[in-house]
Amino acid sequence: MSVIPLVLGNYIMVAEVLGLWLMLDSNVHLKKRTINVTRIVILLIVIEAVMWAVERWTREIGYLTWTRIILTPSIYLIHPLILLTIMEMVEFVRKNRFLYYLPVVISAPFLYTSQWTHLFYWFDEKNLYIGADSILRYYPYILFLFYVVLFVSAFTYRYARYGSAERKGILASIIAAAIGVVLHIIFEIDADYSTLFASLLLIYYLSLYVLTAKEDTLTHLLNRQCYYSDSENLRDQISAVVSVDMNDLKKINDSQGHDAGDTALVTVAECLTKGGMKNKKVYRIGGDEYAVFYLGRTEEEVQKDIEQMRAELAKTPYVCAFGYEMVKDKDVDKAMLVADREMYSNKAKIKKSDEKKLSALRKETIRVMHEALGSGMWGMEFDEEGKMTSVDWSPEFRKMIGYTDESDFPNRLESWSDLLHPDDKERVLREFNDTISDYSGEKTYDVDYRLKVKSGEWRWFHAIGRLLRRDDGTPMSYVGMFVDINDQKKDK
Repeated sequence: MSVIPLVLGNYIMVAEVLGLWLMLDSNVHLKKRTINVTRIVILLIVIEAVMWAVERWTREIGYLTWTRIILTPSIYLIHPLILLTIMEMVEFVRKNRFLYYLPVVISAPFLYTSQWTHLFYWFDEKNLYIGADSILRYYPYILFLFYVVLFVSAFTYRYARYGSAERKGILASIIAAAIGVVLHIIFEIDADYSTLFASLLLIYYLSLYVLTAKEDTLTHLLNRQCYYSDSENLRDQISAVVSVDMNDLKKINDSQGHDAGDTALVTVAECLTKGGMKNKKVYRIGGDEYAVFYLGRTEEEVQKDIEQMRAELAKTPYVCAFGYEMVKDKDVDKAMLVADREMYSNKAKIKKSDEKKLSALRKETIRVMHEALGSGMWGMEFDEEGKMTSVDWSPEFRKMIGYTDESDFPNRLESWSDLLHPDDKERVLREFNDTISDYSGEKTYDVDYRLKVKSGEWRWFHAIGRLLRRDDGTPMSYVGMFVDINDQKKDK
């Protein structure tokens, strides 16, 4: 057996895999893992070609050899392994790898022992191949066809979000390969499939390269470049556009790290594509910005799908703002501008609603804390010139001194200062005003005093306060707490 006839007999295959191997070094779109797996596929194809040539050479020997007994089942098994490894290129088998490889693993011992069990085939003393009398004689081909079907299914699932144009080339190649295998089985013609595998891998790789160039690498949605291309090329088909923006991505990145931010973006992308609606194309066009094109869909269908996307997002910790617009007069750009405005309006409403919820939560938390501590809160605001503009006595503060609401205890400084005990008033107001005047921010308001409550009784209170100042030192907010210490004073 000579190397030269082997190379010449597989010249097309060698040229294809050598060219592809060299092309891998210049790839800028695919992951390193995908490139490495592609190299493994190339090596498997070369190994298959060598094994086939050696096995074919052993047929010419007039007696049975161990070489043929080992090579025949190895060739049967390497064919599905090549398809499985090609599927590894797009990480299709990663989650359920064990299940996908299980048929090959189970088949291996039966194929390697078939020479003695006569389950599928065997070789007689004259080195002739004899198939079993049952349908099991076709098992190696059935195993291969099973993986061909799985391969087609994996490809269809992986690129379901793309249009049919992107799938036609490789799908035609796969179907042609499957037909070739079936014809070889029907006419019982042995063939070396290495050239077929090499061609399939080359076409698949080029298709994968093109599709990956159109993908957003993180979310696997269509990317910004594809968005601009489709908005022009599909303007006759686009019936509606949706603008989507994720809320608080920066907050997630800053507080939890960029890995958490990436997880959020991927999760949102999954929510936008879940359901597999046909004639719907989803794009990631910016950091936290997404867009959706609907082809030939009615407004009712679009609204229903938006609600579906919101329902999926509601199952996650993430929130997105939506805006949509039906396309009129094939003006996709104008429709997207309207959708953007609606989305930003929706975003503002969500933010306002969140702020109200947060404010209500804070107030309730403060109320509970004051009830637990037996205290009340007060606050004052100042303008940029340092003049007091408003006073706010909390409901807990009023309650502690016997008042119910603003009508009988107005939000004015005098409402409190006029009730100070004559012996304490000057000292307390001096401390109060000195804290405001201390632009260094080092002084803290901290005093005990007597105050006349609504019943007319003089009671002791302890008050503390702190000023929040602007960059120039002028007061901005004066916040304090008020605690009843009358019982402690009596004990003394």
